[in-house]
Amino acid sequence: MADKINASWYRMATEFGLFDGNREFLLGVSGVRLGGDPDDEPSTLWFRVRLLADWDLVRSEVDLLRSGFATLFTDRFVPEFTMASLDGCMMLNTTVWGSGTVSTIVIRPEPLPL
Repeated sequence: MADKINASWYRMATEFGLFDGNREFLLGVSGVRLGGDPDDEPSTLWFRVRLLADWDLVRSEVDLLRSGFATLFTDRFVPEFTMASLDGCMMLNTTVWGSGTVSTIVIRPEPLPL
């Protein structure tokens, strides 16, 4: 499963222009509590990152990339993440569905006519 998910998000990221010339993009990290107080409302923070050759988001087992929904039906690590291009022209989301399947979508709106 991990190889398919990695191949899917990377192919779509490349095809639809996620990466800039330095392979940088924005990675959304959900569930962050800004004040450190467990009663604080979780937020999504955006981090500017650079894709390195040895990155493996799917096998990373980073808790902030773990799907909360998937924990309802499996103990294994299932990732869920959102990325955006630095120029704001596209967003990519890898998510888990109720059937346990994982899919990646790209949102790339057309510019509004002037």
